Amino acid sequence: MAPQTVENGATPPFPLKQLTILAICRFSEPIAFNSILAYTYVMVQDLNGGEDKDTAFYAGLLVSAYAVAEALTAIGWGALSDRYGRKPVVLFGLGGVAISSLIFGLAKNYWVALLARFIGGALNGNVATYIKIPKQAQANGDKQVMQTMVAEMVKVPEHEPAAYASQPFVWTLGGIIGSAMGGFLAQPATFYPSLFPADGIFGRYPYLLPNLVSVVIIILAIIQGIIFLEETNPRAKSFSSKEAIEGDGAVIEDDDDSRVDERTPLTRGQRVQHPRISAVSDRPIILEEGLPMAVEQSFDLRRTSFGTVHSIRFTPDAHTNPISSQTGIEEYMGPTFNFTIIMLTVALVLVSYHQMAFATLLPTHLLDRPAAPRGQLDLIGGLGYTVHDVGIYLAINGVLGLLIQGLIFPIFVNRVGVWHSFIWMVVLYPTSYVVMPFIGPLPASLQSPGIYLAMVLQSLFGIVVIPTALILIKNATPSSTVLGRVNGLAMSGCCFARTISPPVVGIIYAAGGSAAAWFSCAGVAVLGILQLFWVPREHVHDIVMESAILGKTISHSEDRNTNGEHGAGD
Repeated sequence: MAPQTVENGATPPFPLKQLTILAICRFSEPIAFNSILAYTYVMVQDLNGGEDKDTAFYAGLLVSAYAVAEALTAIGWGALSDRYGRKPVVLFGLGGVAISSLIFGLAKNYWVALLARFIGGALNGNVATYIKIPKQAQANGDKQVMQTMVAEMVKVPEHEPAAYASQPFVWTLGGIIGSAMGGFLAQPATFYPSLFPADGIFGRYPYLLPNLVSVVIIILAIIQGIIFLEETNPRAKSFSSKEAIEGDGAVIEDDDDSRVDERTPLTRGQRVQHPRISAVSDRPIILEEGLPMAVEQSFDLRRTSFGTVHSIRFTPDAHTNPISSQTGIEEYMGPTFNFTIIMLTVALVLVSYHQMAFATLLPTHLLDRPAAPRGQLDLIGGLGYTVHDVGIYLAINGVLGLLIQGLIFPIFVNRVGVWHSFIWMVVLYPTSYVVMPFIGPLPASLQSPGIYLAMVLQSLFGIVVIPTALILIKNATPSSTVLGRVNGLAMSGCCFARTISPPVVGIIYAAGGSAAAWFSCAGVAVLGILQLFWVPREHVHDIVMESAILGKTISHSEDRNTNGEHGAGD
């Protein structure tokens, strides 16, 4: 994307005001999403959605229902945002989240709660955008409407790292607050009887308060959005003057191949004086934003952040594929999905599955009642914590994830190297699941450190594995013109894995107990280790990581003496 200038020739300023307004809208969503995770298990028990042994399965359905509904309605919302603008879709989506949260908090029946989650996903168009990219790529990429607005706000490439990093950063902060809020505000009549009597509204509806607070936050976000948020879709801004868009040849096709690089949005199509980003696609989608994650896991191989708060780029002398070239790109006619891409994508999907399983299992295991006396090995039950305790653990888990991503991740990867970081973290990943069943027999003073250890391991492994895998996938991609297809395969596979993971692991928990569920996650992680032996080694000799938040740059050169392709066991 070439730098654009305003009429007087000056470089457009960084759109701080509009990004801040959009960030407030973004911030309100994960608060609602993550607040339910702290109490979903006990809520299902209270609602009698099934026998006690089936509670984990029904809780998993509640977690996944939102994402499934989003997948069914995403294309329609994307089309509406193209025609009528991003702003109304974003604000209407927030309203959908508010309605869903209110119904969920008032639910006295499990199926009403499930319907509320489904309605929230169906009405929320903020994460529903698939956009067409230029003809020469002939592929589709998935972007959120809010991310699309960011792409339309940013006019110069130098502003992109900070602008795109703001979205996952805000999502993480909202998730931390939401997790704590759900734990501290659920069942208020039980924990704060002097403030909330048992015969009052919050005694009759023990899960209304956290949802009501979420609704208030969302309403405030909607109000400031209505007043201050500007429309970014050029077609919608000129909708009242259709001739200005379609007349006199103003609409042109953007076929400039030379402008396709890692900064190019997956969503370029027609443009009116300047690039227009469309939100429509013709293929099915699976979305993950409705799933409660401590750190947002969206990614885009054309961007430089790879789902992190860092800008990661290859240095000019790196031994990389032609994808880094910004000029002279011709349509690539060879095979898109080589063996390396397929195997790395499989590894990424496996990680996504057991990572989401951990996010679902952790609060379930903490809340479930023990099935054995304290101090004995319990392979069936949980640890018997309260929703307050779970809220604290989940909030701290989010803070740990943010610290690891912002501080440890760039130092570790640049010291160890992309390939070795990926291998070591995948190999060690099962330990974060195997330790969980053995926390119960520990003395009470050691249980919390054991839980924190498991959370630190899980955060470290996941935060390192996913970006490094994406770097390796991008490095293995034969041409930038097929990055859309490669990104679509990787994102769709990961989102599908995260969507099915909660109910599947819930079934295992219900049928075999807590240890069986944790060991099943470890088993999937072991499959990822075995699969590495068939992953050809892809070198990334030189990378530079730039913190978009802190503005720091760390560079590293991997060993240049090893060449060729080797198996994972080398």
